[in-house]
Amino acid sequence: MLDARMIRHRSQYPSRFLLVLCGLWIGGCGGAENDAPDPIPLTINTGQRPRQGPPDNIVGGFAIEVPTVSLGPGKERFPCYVFPLDVEGPSRIVGGGKLFTQRGMHHGNVTTRPKTGEGFRKCDKGDDSSFGGEAGDILNGGSVLFGSSTQIEGEEWQSFPDGMGFRVSDGYEIVARLHYLNTTSETLEVSPRYDWYTVDESTITTELGPFAWALSGWEIAPLSSLTVSIDCRPKGPMHIVNILPHMHRLGVEMFAEFVGGPHDGERFLDSLGYDPSNGVLTQYIPAADLSEAEQFRFGCSWKNTTDKTIVEGVGDNEMCMAFGYAYPYEHAYTAKASASSCFTLGPPPVGSGVE
Repeated sequence: MLDARMIRHRSQYPSRFLLVLCGLWIGGCGGAENDAPDPIPLTINTGQRPRQGPPDNIVGGFAIEVPTVSLGPGKERFPCYVFPLDVEGPSRIVGGGKLFTQRGMHHGNVTTRPKTGEGFRKCDKGDDSSFGGEAGDILNGGSVLFGSSTQIEGEEWQSFPDGMGFRVSDGYEIVARLHYLNTTSETLEVSPRYDWYTVDESTITTELGPFAWALSGWEIAPLSSLTVSIDCRPKGPMHIVNILPHMHRLGVEMFAEFVGGPHDGERFLDSLGYDPSNGVLTQYIPAADLSEAEQFRFGCSWKNTTDKTIVEGVGDNEMCMAFGYAYPYEHAYTAKASASSCFTLGPPPVGSGVE
C-alpha cells in the first residue's frame, strides 16, 4: 500500500526558490576562530526558467497555426484541433519549442498520437481537454509537444539543455487541446502559433520521455485555504529535466519533494503554480534525481477568496496537474493520484502505438 497524505491547512513550507543553509564550517582543535574556513552555503535545487531561445544544432522542425477564435467578454471556449505532423529535415529529435499567443489563452496542451485520419480537422467527440485525453496520448506512445503556463500572453519557450531532446515518430499526428478564457471587458481574437525545432541527432546524449501528474479528489471550502499532497513511488530511476505546474488563479503553490533517502523532506519544486506574468515552466540542471529517494511527494495549495466551494474542473474551479520530461525514457512516470493512492506508469516503447 502506498503511503498517502492529505493535509488541510495553510502551507507552512519554506520560502520559495532556494533554501540556503549557511554557517557550516569545520574548525581545528584549539585553532583560533579566524582560522576556520568561510561558511559553505548549501542550496536545494528548485529549478530555473528554461533558456528563452532556440536550441543549438537546429536541422529542421515543424509548426502549427491555430485558427482564430473571437472570444467575447467573460466567454470560455475549449477548441480542439488535429494537425498533420509534417517534420522538415532529417532529424526526429525535438530540442525545443516556442508558443506565441494573445491574451485569452488560458492554457493549451499539445501532444502527438498515432494517426486517426488525414489532414487538418477538428477533434472528434471525446477528444476533450481533460487529463484523460493527454494521458491517453502519452500512454499510446505519443509525446508532450507543449504545455503552456496558465493565462500566459506573448512568447513562452520550452528549450532543453544541450544534448537532450524528445523523439517524435512518423505515423503520428498533432492534437492541440486548448482552453480559452476572456477575463476582460473586450472581445479578444485568439490565434496561438507553435514552433518546434529539431536538432542534429548525433549531438543527442539523452533522450527524454514525457510524463504527467494529476492529483484529484479534493474540494476547497468557501473563503478558506487548502493544501493537498500525495506520496508516489516511481518504479525506477526517474530524472526530471522539465516540469510545468498547472493551476488556476486561486493557486498559490505547487510543490514536490523527496520522501526518504538522504534528501528526505527537501523540495525540488517550489512554484507559485500560477504566474501569468512570468510563466511557471521549470528546468533542472542537473536533473532532479528521484532515485535518491524512496518516493516523491507532490501537492498544491490554494486560497479560495470566493463564497463558493471550488472543485477540480474548469471555469472558476481549480486543478493540480503537472506535465514534463524526464530520463531515461522508460522511467518517465505518469502519476494519477487521489487522496488515498497514487498509481504510476511509464511510457510504452517509442512508436509502439503505430500498427
